Amino acid sequence: MDKETFKHRLAQASQRAILSARAHVSNQIPDEHLYLLFPNQSYDGNPLEADEEIFPKESLPQGKYLGPLDFDPVVDYLWRGGKVPEWINVSLEACDDHLSYIQLLCCGRFTATEELLYHQREGRQPFHVLSPDLPPGWTSAEQDGKFDLYWHGRNPLNHA
Repeated sequence: MDKETFKHRLAQASQRAILSARAHVSNQIPDEHLYLLFPNQSYDGNPLEADEEIFPKESLPQGKYLGPLDFDPVVDYLWRGGKVPEWINVSLEACDDHLSYIQLLCCGRFTATEELLYHQREGRQPFHVLSPDLPPGWTSAEQDGKFDLYWHGRNPLNHA
């Protein structure tokens, strides 16, 4: 994947994550954002295929992340000479009065082989946009109303 395509898809996925959060949560969600990058979130014990490459030394302890990071350092970390993580789950994780913090849960396997990238049907492979964590029993904003982003009582910015 060329770097410009990767950048474009990350920007699209980031905007969609913010819009998704606004549809679900009652908090004010700023447009300006930084990233919380969680590398190596996949099981990578299976044999590598094609041009896959892993970087196990980049793993972090559970709950730890790189960041908050701006857009360009995220791109530089995740785009490696055409190889990118096979999947990246994107969601709003936190916000304050000025910034939104987008979580990037990243596969540990990097590839330049387009066919190995997940989420092909969404058109932003390898990115998959998810809502923020949903409260138990919550079904929709129409039925249950919007919820507080911190309904679970934790803010990852306080635990980095």
